[in-house]
Amino acid sequence: MANHVPLDLSGADHPALRAFKEVIPLSGFSGATVALVRDRAQPFVRKVSNRADANASLRDQAVRQKALAGLVEGCAAMPEVLDMGESEGFFYFDMAFIPSRDAINFLSNGTFDGVAEFAERVERLMERLAASPPVGDAPLPPRKQLLVEKMAQIAERTGARHEEALAPLLAAVAKLDVIVADETPTAVHGDLTFENILVDRRGALWLIDTIPSPFDHYMVDWSKLFQECEGLWHAHRGRPLARGVTWWLRQYFHGAATRLDPAYPARHYILLGLTFARILPYAKTEEDRAFVSKRVTECGLAALEHL
Repeated sequence: MANHVPLDLSGADHPALRAFKEVIPLSGFSGATVALVRDRAQPFVRKVSNRADANASLRDQAVRQKALAGLVEGCAAMPEVLDMGESEGFFYFDMAFIPSRDAINFLSNGTFDGVAEFAERVERLMERLAASPPVGDAPLPPRKQLLVEKMAQIAERTGARHEEALAPLLAAVAKLDVIVADETPTAVHGDLTFENILVDRRGALWLIDTIPSPFDHYMVDWSKLFQECEGLWHAHRGRPLARGVTWWLRQYFHGAATRLDPAYPARHYILLGLTFARILPYAKTEEDRAFVSKRVTECGLAALEHL
């Protein structure tokens, strides 16, 4: 029966939320419903799959969240996973509610001292990820072949629609010798966008919505940050930030990435292009497809100049 529940379940209509009286829907990624539950003395957030075939990925996210929480402790935090299970065939996990706002909201309203402190906290987080082992039983080393396979997968899934946009990036990947010299995997969040970084009243960072990456390496997280402060993904989604703020963050983060690995600049646009290319199979509107394909082409051309 669970497999026949409509895909657009949300809020109190979801079988895993019907037992609660006070449910406030929150934003969530495709395939899941996220809601703040306030029935108990201590409010909590429940994240639950909308389809039975999405159970495994959501379960993996809960496990990754618990594992990463220990690795980033002291420079960032992740909401504590309080419980997990299934309700009418749908996997869910509960986590602590963190009074906070996402980085877009914080950066749009904060002082520049606050922006600078945010950047320094992110740099410390990236240093921790770079120095930490990957989570999971079968980490994927940052090998060029995995990058080639991911690009081929994107090209296959999008058909000829974006062939021209992908061409410069594919040419740049072909010219690349290695992603990183020693090909050692590291810890990685996987989706470190501004929407997935929460900032509490003390300025501390809280990370949400970790996902698997094409390979396990912290450079993937740099590319997600640059998707925001250089690629302006948040602005395309209707949440613009002051360009002076995004430009300053871009320069700061690029310097921090280079300090961690002097070879980073030559990989920057390949990784940023890959990050945008990964959106192409999921782009639903012509506006989204045009914006993302333009960014992919721009990154591919820039990558060729920097190799």
